[in-house]
Amino acid sequence: MKRFMLVLSIFLMLSSLSYASLSGKSGHERMIYPIVRVSAGQYAVGSGTVIYSKDSAGGKFSTYILTNHHVIASEISISDVWDSALKKDVKTERRGVVHVEIFKYRDLSTPVGTMKIEADIVAYTEREDMALLKLRFDDPVFHVAKLPARDKVREYRVLDEAIAAGCSLGWPPLVSKGQISRIGLQSDSLPYDMSSAQIIFGNSGGAMFTGDGVFIGIPSKVAAMGWTAVVPHMGLFIPVHRVFDWLTSEHYNFVVDPELTEAGCIEEREKEIAEKKARDRK
Repeated sequence: MKRFMLVLSIFLMLSSLSYASLSGKSGHERMIYPIVRVSAGQYAVGSGTVIYSKDSAGGKFSTYILTNHHVIASEISISDVWDSALKKDVKTERRGVVHVEIFKYRDLSTPVGTMKIEADIVAYTEREDMALLKLRFDDPVFHVAKLPARDKVREYRVLDEAIAAGCSLGWPPLVSKGQISRIGLQSDSLPYDMSSAQIIFGNSGGAMFTGDGVFIGIPSKVAAMGWTAVVPHMGLFIPVHRVFDWLTSEHYNFVVDPELTEAGCIEEREKEIAEKKARDRK
């Protein structure tokens, strides 16, 4: 009995320490600092999450940002362009440059400015409302969201704590706390999860975290009644298993699998794109 009580006391002590750390510096590093502001065109402003920043070639770092497609959609255009070799119009895609703002802080929490960096749209899916950006920047970004292991992407449950982080209304990153309230809710024939952590316009592309600061999805939609009555505590987020599946399909799975290399995955991606272009020209 004494041994049981000792183990229980240690567990409770460690649990309280973990909670305290996540509400202080560790919490900021896990759930606020990886959040960035993403702007596309003149009016579109949303959020993004730094999910990868590693040395790719002799001191040059590759940094990737995850966001929603609808945040950066204005910088993607597809039009008919005359192909003289094929003697016909072909669909041609053009992608503009978007901007990512990494926030600077003092006294742990007070935002004092941003570093604004150009970024390329390297992959996107309109259907699943996701996009991946790569910074035009060679230096490391030090605060990266903690992703779950591939075999642990479905471990959270209804009533688990959920924390949403994003640039609500275009402000510097704000966080709100709630609970997982629904799992596997269908919207537009795709599975979303829901939390009671309040989100609003501008949160799109940000992050949903568990209470211990693990990334579990992308806040993407707010429930609404009619045209005006939004319900911010009924926010849908793209679950992390969908994020992982999409990144893998686009050959960006090195982001979620540390055993893979960026160079190897990008080589596979470029080979697949080249093969598709060759098939399309036949």
